Amino acid sequence: MVYIELRAKRGDDWRQGLKTVSEAFEADKALTHMGTSEQNDFSYAQLWQLLVLIDNNWQCFERYFPPKRLWKAKTHEISQIRNRIAHFRTSHPDDLHRVEQFLKDIDQGFWKFCTSYNEKVPALPQSSDPVTEHFLHLDPLPWGEIEPKSWARVGQVNRSLVVGLKVNKSYRPWFDASTTDADNSGILYDLSFLSLERKFDVPRLLESTRRIHQHLVTVDFDRHSKQVRIVVPAVLGSEKVIEIGSEVVKWAGYAVNREVLPVDHKKLANDWPEYVLSDDDPMSYLAPDMPCSFFNI
Repeated sequence: MVYIELRAKRGDDWRQGLKTVSEAFEADKALTHMGTSEQNDFSYAQLWQLLVLIDNNWQCFERYFPPKRLWKAKTHEISQIRNRIAHFRTSHPDDLHRVEQFLKDIDQGFWKFCTSYNEKVPALPQSSDPVTEHFLHLDPLPWGEIEPKSWARVGQVNRSLVVGLKVNKSYRPWFDASTTDADNSGILYDLSFLSLERKFDVPRLLESTRRIHQHLVTVDFDRHSKQVRIVVPAVLGSEKVIEIGSEVVKWAGYAVNREVLPVDHKKLANDWPEYVLSDDDPMSYLAPDMPCSFFNI
């Protein structure tokens, strides 16, 4: 949650305010005989650092959590319980109840966080958004104005495209057009690359686009390897988003084929942790019309 909200707020400067984690990173990577793939600073940040970031950027999180005063009190308790467990101290009889209540308190906030990530809207008219307009020729079924201010996808799907591209935008719950700066903070571009007649060699595509991964929020793909979605912070600027999208379009054209090897989605997500989502990750599919409980409390 912290990573995605700060990506949406600051783009490539999302690490701002995160205390140095280089020592933990270097100590982990020094053990070459038992290495893992994590490279993200958040993977090496301590819990207290994340809580400080939430506190300092409360406007990005207040819609998910209890009021700030209560949140700080509850996370102080949870941190103490965590320390007791981590250091093999005796637990308090009420510790389990406190953890369960904490999960109840944040359950629907976590649902809102995930579902808002998949609440995508098109830019209409398409000429109003430079990124959408730039890639309009790759949309296999563009939006049409069927009557004044009424839009629909009409016509026939253009199946001559080797790689199609649908551009949408999503807005973080804390985005407020009336108060947010004009730097697009809180807006994400959702780019879905489509292989209409073939399939993507997803591992090859990931390797080919490794250079631009530092600018992406997440990458995910459907279980049939016919669609790959990348999410890019709008704060990078429309020119940068277009550059990133064009790079993926180029390499996606080389990564399509009629026959590709089956993909183990969980393994692929583990090989590219922190931003590649498996097909059963709620961040990749959970929508606002899908009510659920995360913690079953």
